[in-house]
Amino acid sequence: MQPCANCGQAFDSAFCPACGQKRSHPGIKLGEVIGDFASGIFNVDAPILRTFREYIVGPGKLTRAFLAGKRKAYTPPVRYFLFGVAYYFIMRWLLNWDPVDSAVGATNGNVASTTPAMQVNHWMSRNVNLLIPIWLMMLATFDRLLFPRTELRWVERLVHYLFAAGTYLLVATTLIPVIKQWPMLQLVNFIVIFGLVIWACIGLHRRSAWNVIKSLVMVPVSFFLYVFLSSLLVALLLGIPVGEVFVRSNG
Repeated sequence: MQPCANCGQAFDSAFCPACGQKRSHPGIKLGEVIGDFASGIFNVDAPILRTFREYIVGPGKLTRAFLAGKRKAYTPPVRYFLFGVAYYFIMRWLLNWDPVDSAVGATNGNVASTTPAMQVNHWMSRNVNLLIPIWLMMLATFDRLLFPRTELRWVERLVHYLFAAGTYLLVATTLIPVIKQWPMLQLVNFIVIFGLVIWACIGLHRRSAWNVIKSLVMVPVSFFLYVFLSSLLVALLLGIPVGEVFVRSNG
């Protein structure tokens, strides 16, 4: 029997019966530090891959199961969303990739341009973790207005779209290496975003032609309103005249 490194209790099992700490040897390895960091921040012990897979297959089913109390089976929505955001920023950093420059370059535009619109777009692309929640709240609000017969509260709909955002971030971010190699495929990212969020909206409600039409309209309309509102807010934050943001540059 050896004493516990944490409390001194002698034990011969994998975990100390007194304090619960796992048996460990003196010193620490880099892998332990990385594992503890990832587990503490993103809770990688939670079933992220299962959450991703089941949301792709049946978004409404997963959300309703989570709301019904099946919490251990899935990664919590906020943590799932933050994991997607972290994955996105890590990939951007590793590949030295900027979505705004990539989109402008794909249309033979001037990547080095410092127009007010480019300043706003760059700020938005570097702070998606602050801005995407605005769109998710708008989606939950539109969803509540357009689908009143679905017996879900606003915050429960927000949970659903947090799962949706985490899912599309994981998919779209995985495609970044492809888009970096072939910038003309930038449109694929928007197809992924709209496709997955529309699928999420359809999956949450009773399947009917009318509900599908409402979903097809709601998602792009809410997105363009979100971009417009975010552009206004960022322009005000940066002290840029709003009119200059929406005027096409002739340079």
